[in-house]
Amino acid sequence: MFPQRPVEGRVVLVTGGSAGIGRSTAARLAASGATVVTCARDEARLRAAARDLPGTVHPVACDLTDPRQRRELVEHVVERHGRLDALVNNAGQGRAGLLTDLDADAVHEVVALNVIAVADLTRLALPHLARRRGDVVMVASVAGWVPIPPLSLYSATKAAVDGLVHALRRESPPGVRVHSVNPGPVRTEWLLRAAGLRPDDDEGRRGRTFGTRPEHVADEVHRCLTGYGHRTVTVPRWLGPARLAGVPPLSNVLDLVLPAVAPLIARWALRYQDTLVGRARGAGQGDGGDPGPDLDPGPDPALDPTGRTTRPSS
Repeated sequence: MFPQRPVEGRVVLVTGGSAGIGRSTAARLAASGATVVTCARDEARLRAAARDLPGTVHPVACDLTDPRQRRELVEHVVERHGRLDALVNNAGQGRAGLLTDLDADAVHEVVALNVIAVADLTRLALPHLARRRGDVVMVASVAGWVPIPPLSLYSATKAAVDGLVHALRRESPPGVRVHSVNPGPVRTEWLLRAAGLRPDDDEGRRGRTFGTRPEHVADEVHRCLTGYGHRTVTVPRWLGPARLAGVPPLSNVLDLVLPAVAPLIARWALRYQDTLVGRARGAGQGDGGDPGPDLDPGPDPALDPTGRTTRPSS
């Protein structure tokens, strides 16, 4: 029912392609022979990123929170390339902070991009994917299985994505595969966008969070598109047992322990965010201050941000 399928010659839509996981995924698939259409809100950075990528990459400026632009994006892909073989839902955002510290706009923006845009874009793409026996890849998060402050809202949206994955596997047309790639921390500019910055590549490299490289996530997306059947995978793989945190008795233990330390974790996360912002802006270099974890700079800033005050642009 699900034969192995090469990437070469397929048309793949990758959202959030201006940086980080999205850009690494576009590069990985294009280098393997796919025709990649990639989108983001920041048109200038998106086009600059596409110029540096190997293979065939077509950038399209798109605000995925706009229903009209979502519809036009899918129409553009099909009209220009004649088909759509795979959709990689990568774009997303979050907020760092306890839920009571967030305002209504923050809640709306995170849900609008992480849940509504993902579900609606998938809805629009599915009829085209069904004709091609295509694939949907959701870039979700381990946080969807293990909600830990101060990422409660973000975790909830990724849990919704995980639920959508399972639902689509049970209702999608025969031959359509639905995958879930669930990273832990990734070396991206996630927290810079949380602070309202619109970093360029240099700032993004200086202010990346700790974690695995986005190229490792891109490799797993590639394996989803070329393997057999539906896949649910964590990055790195050793985080797979994190799913057990969602079932008793471990989930009960977390329910009892985390409330006492949630405010402390939130304060640490926001201080760490401030450290990364200072580093991105070139502050704190050589002043003897604590630079935070080794960020191992490299050409892979991220799109999927966690925000605190302003709406990130991508």
